[in-house]
This record gives sequence, structure tokens and C-alpha cells, in this order.
Amino acid sequence: MTAAAPAAPKSLSDRLSASLGAWAFQHMAFLFSIARNLFPILLVTYRGKKFALVTRYDDVQEVLLRPNVFDVIYEPKIRVLMDGDNIFLGMHDEPRATRDKATMRVTAPRGEVETRIKPEVERLSEEVIARAKGRIDIAMELTQDVTTRFFANYFGTPHPDMATFSDWARLLFKFMFVDMQDDPALRAEVEPVAAQMRNHVENAIAARKGNRRQHDDLLERCLKLQDQGFAGVSDREIRNNLIGCIVGGLPQPPMIIPQLFDVLLDRPKQLAVACAAARADDDARMSRYVFEALRYYPLTPGLFRHCTEDYRLAGGTWRGKTIPKGAMVMAATRSAMFDGRRVAAPSKFRVDRPDYNYMHFGYGMHECFGVYINRVMVPAICKSVLKRKNLRRAPGEAGRLQMDGVFARRLYVEFEP
Repeated sequence: MTAAAPAAPKSLSDRLSASLGAWAFQHMAFLFSIARNLFPILLVTYRGKKFALVTRYDDVQEVLLRPNVFDVIYEPKIRVLMDGDNIFLGMHDEPRATRDKATMRVTAPRGEVETRIKPEVERLSEEVIARAKGRIDIAMELTQDVTTRFFANYFGTPHPDMATFSDWARLLFKFMFVDMQDDPALRAEVEPVAAQMRNHVENAIAARKGNRRQHDDLLERCLKLQDQGFAGVSDREIRNNLIGCIVGGLPQPPMIIPQLFDVLLDRPKQLAVACAAARADDDARMSRYVFEALRYYPLTPGLFRHCTEDYRLAGGTWRGKTIPKGAMVMAATRSAMFDGRRVAAPSKFRVDRPDYNYMHFGYGMHECFGVYINRVMVPAICKSVLKRKNLRRAPGEAGRLQMDGVFARRLYVEFEP
């Protein structure tokens, strides 16, 4: 076998771009503050491509409320994962998107987040914490484990090796939501994994058809709709929508829970109150601390959209600008949540904010499909940690949040066992 040629050294411009990107990430709050006040809609051309950064609350909302003007960019990636098909996540505001999303809402009703999802997630979390003996990694040991086991069973797609199943979901999530540069090496890595994921879900569907009415999960509910002659629930469409749920659902809590804990652990007063609320089973109050902490370190700095026509954004104001057709637009949701024009005292940690101040799970037509699950599941996992006495960071590097790209890799805490 011929040895692979060594990778070509990066050019000076590439190295400078990487360094600048790392610096910008570390100083994101500062840069967003400057942009909101001086250049709220920033238009630039980079390497021949037009790019718009939108940073104010009202303007971010406007972008996300115009789904056919500012189109989601996921369709090409989805077609790779689904062997040529699309799902509602990658569609315009069109009848099929409404139909398919409504169908999946029927299979995952909002009402059961409290009656089924919350108690099951709390049980799984307590099982993990009970084995921890006073020290646990919030990222992989707790959240990744609980999330993967819960969703695999709730969706009806359990895998004999949950670590492999979780790794698949993270890789496909990275390809679909993080890879803005269309990295050919990443696509080459993704294609065989996507095929394995399709095969796994197809096998789950086939096996279930030989063992009906023994389970109550999304797969069984989809098949019941298929029995009744509903449109949009062929075996292939069920497969696609379940993969969409897996890829979009499994990686999110393990990303955001370590990040929000990283914020809380730096705020002893707020952490103490959140812990007291958790021990008192005051879940509503505890959840306020969880989601306010997440405002400081959310899942993503913003959401990317493709502008499909020339559009005057913030029309009638001094900051109004025409976004040209073909421009890539970043609706900076993280910046919007710190816009003092709509968010009171944005620099302060406050738990009395109205829910509409938060854009943790997007906004508008393409708000995260799992938003209702996440609003209950995330605090339920956090509660298992917050209710422990003398909760603190583990000493040394183990107690600092370690990242692997956009994914939280490690954050150890200690507590009284």
C-alpha cells in the first residue's frame, strides 16, 4: 500500500483566517455588541461571496419569519443523508412541509413531555448520578448517555451499541448543521455512516412490522398512521423523518447542558439558588436559571439562511439595507438575546425574563422540532446534578469545559455522594 502524501501546509491566509476565527469566537459577545450598535446589518463580500450578519433582535426575528425569502440551507445535506430525499427541515413554507411536520407532531405530542418524557429522563439521570460516587462528567458520562438511551427508545430505533449510535448522530449533525464550507473530506466520512444509519432505521421498521402493537414509540405511531392511510408515512418517509429526529435530537442536550453549567458554575449566587430550587422540586424556578444561563452560551451563535431575492431588511429605519439575492445570511440569535432594545438589562443574569426573549431553539417556521421536549428534558437532566449538595467544579483541567469543535467533550463536577 502506498503511503498517503503528507497534508500540504496551510497557506498564510488560511492560518490567519483560522487565528482570526478563534479570536472572534473568544470575543463574540464584544464583537456582537459593536455590531448591534454601529453595524446592525453588516454586508460584506468574502472570497467572491456575499455575506450578511444580522445582529439586532427585531431584524433577526424578521429574517426568521420570512422562510421563503431567507431559506434554510440544509436541503443539499439532507439529500446526502436521506439518499436523495428531503424532509420538512429542509423545505420552504409549502403544503408538504406543513403536512409532514404536523404528522410528526401527532407522533410526538406536546402533552406527553410532562407525563412521559420528564419522569423517564429523571429516572435515567438519577441512575447515572447514583453510580458516580461524587464526581461525574456532565458532558459524556451523564448527558450523552441519558439522551442517547432515552431517544433511541422513544423513537423506536434502539441500537445494540449506543456509543456507536451516538457517534453516528454527532457526525451527521456536524455535517448538516456545522459544516458551512462543504468539506469534501467530511462528506467522504459521512456517506458510509449515513448509509449505516439508513440501514439501521430500515431494519427497525421491518422488524417492527413483524411485531406490532407491543411498543408505544414514534415508529409504532407512524405505522398506525400508515395503517389508517395517512399521506406522508410510507416506509421511506418514516425512515427519513426518524433519521431527522435522531440527527437533530441526540446531539443537542449534550452540547448545551455542559455549556450552561459552565456559566452557572462561574456564578456562585445563582448556582446556589438553582440548587435550592432543584432540591425543593421547584422545577419552574430551576428551569428559569437553566435557560437564563443558556442565554450566555447557547447552542449556536446564529442561524444561517440563503437569501432568495433582493430584500429590504429593517425597511423604513436608518439601518435598513437591501440583502442581495444569493447572499448567505447569519441571523445572530445569540446577539439578539443581548439586544437591550428588546431585552431588559441584557448584561445582567435575570430569571424574570419573558420566554419570548429567548431564541435558544430558533424562531418561526423552522424553530427546532424538539423545542417542547428540550424545554423539559434539559432542565430534567440538569436537576439531577443541581440537587446534589456542595456542587462545584472538579479541580484542575477536568473542571474546565473542554470542547471538540462545537461539541462539549468534558466537564467534571464534584458533589457530596
